[in-house]
Amino acid sequence: MDKNQISARLKEIQQLRNKYDLTITPAKPKPGNETLKLEKGISVIIPTYKGEKVILNCLNSLRNQTLDQELFEVIFILNGERDSTESIIKNFIQRTNMKNVTILDSSVASASISRNIGIQYALREYTTFVDDDDYLSDNYLETMYQYADANSVVVSQIANDDGKGNIDDQNSINQQIIKAAKNESNDFSTLNMAATINACKLIPTRCVKNVKYDSALRSGEDVVFFMDLFVNHILNFKVIPIEKKAVYYRIMRDNSVSRQAMTFDFYVKQRLDVIQSLNDLLSKSVAPKQSTFIKQKINAQSMFINRYLKENMDDRDNVISAVKSRNLSYIPYSLINKGLSQKLVISFCFPPYVDTAANVMAKRIRNANEVVDVVYNQMDRVRPKDNNVSHLVNDLIDERMEIPSYPSFSNWKAIRDFCSLGMEKINKEKNYKEIYSRAMWPGSHFLAYEYKRENPEVKWVAEFSDPLILDIQGKVRESKIDDPAFIKKANKAVKRKYGFQPVKDDNLFFWCEYLPYIFADELVFTNENQMQYMMDTFPIDKVKEIIKRKAVISSHPTVSREYYNIKECSYQVDENKVNFAYFGTFYKTRNLDDLFVGLENVNAQDRKHIHLHIFTANPEALKDDLKGSEIEDLIQVNPYVSYTEFLNLTTRFDCLVVNDANTKDYKPINPYLPSKLSDYLGSGNKIWGIYEQGSVLSRYSLAYKSELGNINQATEVFEKAVEEKNILQPV
Repeated sequence: MDKNQISARLKEIQQLRNKYDLTITPAKPKPGNETLKLEKGISVIIPTYKGEKVILNCLNSLRNQTLDQELFEVIFILNGERDSTESIIKNFIQRTNMKNVTILDSSVASASISRNIGIQYALREYTTFVDDDDYLSDNYLETMYQYADANSVVVSQIANDDGKGNIDDQNSINQQIIKAAKNESNDFSTLNMAATINACKLIPTRCVKNVKYDSALRSGEDVVFFMDLFVNHILNFKVIPIEKKAVYYRIMRDNSVSRQAMTFDFYVKQRLDVIQSLNDLLSKSVAPKQSTFIKQKINAQSMFINRYLKENMDDRDNVISAVKSRNLSYIPYSLINKGLSQKLVISFCFPPYVDTAANVMAKRIRNANEVVDVVYNQMDRVRPKDNNVSHLVNDLIDERMEIPSYPSFSNWKAIRDFCSLGMEKINKEKNYKEIYSRAMWPGSHFLAYEYKRENPEVKWVAEFSDPLILDIQGKVRESKIDDPAFIKKANKAVKRKYGFQPVKDDNLFFWCEYLPYIFADELVFTNENQMQYMMDTFPIDKVKEIIKRKAVISSHPTVSREYYNIKECSYQVDENKVNFAYFGTFYKTRNLDDLFVGLENVNAQDRKHIHLHIFTANPEALKDDLKGSEIEDLIQVNPYVSYTEFLNLTTRFDCLVVNDANTKDYKPINPYLPSKLSDYLGSGNKIWGIYEQGSVLSRYSLAYKSELGNINQATEVFEKAVEEKNILQPV
């Protein structure tokens, strides 16, 4: 078809539609549009919904274009409920003798569907989008066309018109465009705002016809459309020189994005709809630069959610539930939570670093269910990373502050560096109401002390995971604080607080207990025995009453069942066996003698139905020890798995084994309670506790229990478990 035949056909379609009130709906874009025969010039696509009050201004700006009318077509798409817009356009055409205007129709009130219809009917080499209440400078189309080429997006200036004659050409988008005009070349990074709005751009039509607006999106559809365009086409950006004064004038409506009412629907649900679509684009094989740009757009959408939360913190659970329900591959919780924290957590080791202390602190945050900032140390030298563990808490973290000090448990210089760098890094603008520090790693308490000293009004909660001064065999841990000035200053602070005389002890572990006892507002112990043991063994008697006043017993936290499915583990078990599992390392005071000897004593009939699964740090050494034993074939030894895999694995076995450390030769009471018990408790499966008499574990009500060293009881547990599973015996 030549141009005249196409025009005649369009008029014929329009006459049929007017006669039969037909509705045009968009067809699915066809592949191969690169070979579509297009005419020279520009297609101007304008959706209009009840535009009778605004359309005339737009029409006049099109009539006044300096570009020859033969070189551009205007496609109006009337959509939704009707008013007098169509008659205004037709009267204008008749009065001005504009012959390059086509009027199409859609019964659905949707700008996206309308633009898709316009794209289908576009016949020119280049396409630009205009809103029905906006208008263009007289030279807009001519200047855009002068700079057009088949591989570029041309960008003009954009000015805001408040509808009262006040023009703002210093808006943030135009400032970006003006700055970009000075560059020799531009890309997403220099035009990130302008690149994904409908206005102020001229695009090759062959590219536009290969994408479509998502009509399911009620806002942000332009962002998704242009990101789809840029993912599927490699396009350059050309910014028209500012002196050319080619300007797109945008009328600022009351229902514009910046003026939307603060509703859950717009600020959360609709933003998540856009983020979901952008995540779908991320899943495609995209170049790093495109991937970064998509994430920038997701970040921008996430800031709307943040604005909603700042005014509606009571609705946070609903917001986060809505976010999580999308199962998004990329969601920047740090932006969603930006500025929401009033609590600072200090945890020397923290996810993504793999460490029991890190996991427990993450679970504490999870169960508190409040947004926090976290200070932690860079642990690459001593701990691997597992980003899956971060999923436990990402949605509850505002600011992460990773301190680049040398990771050490007992080196004073390294700990001092952690404290100094930490104090520099902590956000001085925030007025924290509470700080929470947790130590097995001593650095946590020392930094918390420094912060408390400078901010005495802040509540300091200090948690002890285990005794620090005395090790598992009751021996004093020794590490010198080679800093007399620190000890002198700390002694003075203690004297001001309670009148205690200075102490000469320069042991780092002494001060790691002493400073929290004196200056923390609350002391958290994981069990009663731990608190009693630490009080009884602390060398300053007067401190004991202080500890009692401040002490809170809080066992290791258990997370909800959903977190046991963060990462599915492929490990297989034989359902026709009774599957026992043990996770942990062996050392002098904690071993599996009860399990191994007890299993050897199980009667032959029951024993063949038992399978013991062990996950440990040194599997090869254990395999060597078991080689040639009569229970070798009943035991499967595995290396450690990641924490999230471990959580998932605990749901697979019939019985999970936890054992006390043997402390009776070293301590008056057993102060330890293995943290993995808290994880076992959330698995829903039976637990076997091998306890030391008088320990905290001995007081738990568990499916199975046996006293440490009592082989007969261990054997009975194995046999009882086989009986309870009721495995069918062979006939």
